[in-house]
Amino acid sequence: MKVLLLFPPSWHPSQPYLSLPSLTAFLKQNGISDVVQRDLNIELLDILLTKKTCGEFYQRIVDKLRCADKFVESPRRGTSTDRQEKRQALAHAAEAIPEIIDRVEPAKNSLRSEDFYNLDRYMESVHIINEALRIMSALYYPSSLTAVSNDMRHSVYVSQDIFLALDDEEENIFLNLYKDHVLSSILEYSPSVLGISITNTSQIIPGLTLAKLIKSQCEEIHVTVGGSVFTKLIENVKKVDGLFSIVDSFIVFEGEHALLELVKQASDKRDFKKVPNLIYRENGTTKINEPFYAEDLNTLPTPDFDGLPLRFYFAPVSVLPVQTSRGCYYRKCTFCNLHLDHRNFRLRKTELLMEDIRRLSQKYHTQHFFFTDESVPVNKLRDISRSLLEGQLDIKWMGGVRFEKTLDGDLLENMSKSGCQKLVFGLESYNQRVLNLMKKGIKTDVVKKTLDECLKTGISFHLYIIVGFPTETEEEALETLGFVLQGKYLTSPGFSCLPSLFGMEKDSPITHNPAEYGLRSIMAPRGEDLGLGYFYEVEQGMSPEGAERMHHYVISRLSEALCPFPYNYSMSDGLLYITHLKQKMSNPDKEFKQTVKC
Repeated sequence: MKVLLLFPPSWHPSQPYLSLPSLTAFLKQNGISDVVQRDLNIELLDILLTKKTCGEFYQRIVDKLRCADKFVESPRRGTSTDRQEKRQALAHAAEAIPEIIDRVEPAKNSLRSEDFYNLDRYMESVHIINEALRIMSALYYPSSLTAVSNDMRHSVYVSQDIFLALDDEEENIFLNLYKDHVLSSILEYSPSVLGISITNTSQIIPGLTLAKLIKSQCEEIHVTVGGSVFTKLIENVKKVDGLFSIVDSFIVFEGEHALLELVKQASDKRDFKKVPNLIYRENGTTKINEPFYAEDLNTLPTPDFDGLPLRFYFAPVSVLPVQTSRGCYYRKCTFCNLHLDHRNFRLRKTELLMEDIRRLSQKYHTQHFFFTDESVPVNKLRDISRSLLEGQLDIKWMGGVRFEKTLDGDLLENMSKSGCQKLVFGLESYNQRVLNLMKKGIKTDVVKKTLDECLKTGISFHLYIIVGFPTETEEEALETLGFVLQGKYLTSPGFSCLPSLFGMEKDSPITHNPAEYGLRSIMAPRGEDLGLGYFYEVEQGMSPEGAERMHHYVISRLSEALCPFPYNYSMSDGLLYITHLKQKMSNPDKEFKQTVKC
């Protein structure tokens, strides 16, 4: 029984995502030995960012430009203005590729080397990579591609748009990439079950494009899709029959036992009602297998990263994700629907977590770990720190936490000694009224005290903030910005901040009682049968348009004050940089002074 697990574009290329290694380990633990996992996101980036591929794109762009005036667009391609814009994009690409073609591979390889730690070289490499991808994707104008995202005219929230995109050879860049570089190897492996993990909306069209290609070539392969996106769309999936002409099933919520049972049923009795958490079609009817199953974290094996091309990620050393828990222990924030990804909150025993870290560190030769929890509870932070120190495990780690009174100086000091380099906080606002309305359960004095203690103990921090929460005024948004822009934070090593524009997300608590949050109305966008959010009108505070303007202003102010790369990430880039920075600070030299300028 062969199983193939795929992670499609687009995702941040600095570290592997945890879903496939977790599933791979569980299947192997339970006797399914022939399991292959592939991160197509990083595989395709590695292929695209070569002189050879750039040259091939260049030739195709030149050829297309030569016949552009003769090319007859289909009616849905729009006006002559659209055609002229496409021709201009092609012409610009034809001029630009020869100037960048020899720089692409060195830029990619630079991020995998010690050059990663030189800010000038890092920023130059990121710019070259994104510029090369943008120029190459002119072949599929108006679609565009960067190292972390993709964008098409087709909406990922409208099923008919998605279906059009899947066969759109003119604008779907992934269609030809899969045909040229991926499809034959999948068919040659000939899996019985193929799983595609879609955890972000930017993966919807790339992931379903791949699913349709595979089904068109081999109907016998059972294609299933898992991940948080379709977990949030369970009721929508029931109503969109066309999805089941592309895939055979969806696994929602957690996938370990579900995938194991699916593999057994797909190879034998095909009694899919026995597969937990499965959505599938039977006799023309969509079936949803409930109640939904939640895994016991203490029976799960250590994640298995075998087969993933760890040397391909855009980092000089591997940073591996691990989990201390699933779900959110707080679950009260009114803007958040992340609690939907897991049925309840569960912890993994600390001794098992220590064994995970020990095994992964030895097997994959890394000291760097990223705790992927929504928020690691304070008691678990205490246990982790003590266990790391007692076990003398020399690792460097970061993770997400909440502002809690009990996250005090003594605990932070122990966390620092145990290898904690950086913490990721959801601040959202520094105005107490707004925090209360968000039901964040935190006080501004605790926020200030916690961050001051982080400064004392040498732990860096990343702050997420939200601009435009309903009823928030411009003055309140500026109050948060003023707090973030304090000199003591700006000058602290590794400080970063990312502002997000408030979005009304599907099934977040705020949607259940809009009037409580000063909302006149909320409206589902017309035609979005796979929508994940709502439009809204406010009675007070900034309008959605005003909030968008304020968001742009906050971004501009932060961009002026903060070095955008690499500290302004909550991802592994920040962990590696701050670790390197501390090592250099303990042994300062001229080279170090050159690498930290922005």
